[in-house]
Amino acid sequence: MQDYFEIGQIVNTSGLKGLVKANLFTDDITNIENFEKVLVEKNKKIIEYEIEEVKYHKNQVLIKFKGVDDIDTAETLK
Repeated sequence: MQDYFEIGQIVNTSGLKGLVKANLFTDDITNIENFEKVLVEKNKKIIEYEIEEVKYHKNQVLIKFKGVDDIDTAETLK
């Protein structure tokens, strides 16, 4: 049994303040607003991030995670 499921993929950064751009695997991208925290898998490691802010741009979501405050840190999440 799987403990979690994929809701999307971080594809890029946005701006200099730590926003990441994500493609969500759902018909309604506003579903991300139902989550307070998400798990991000990178290099087979899973890290929990608290969602601080959500914005929308075209068919993508811009997410600001708590503690990710610059482009360099956001870049590591791609």
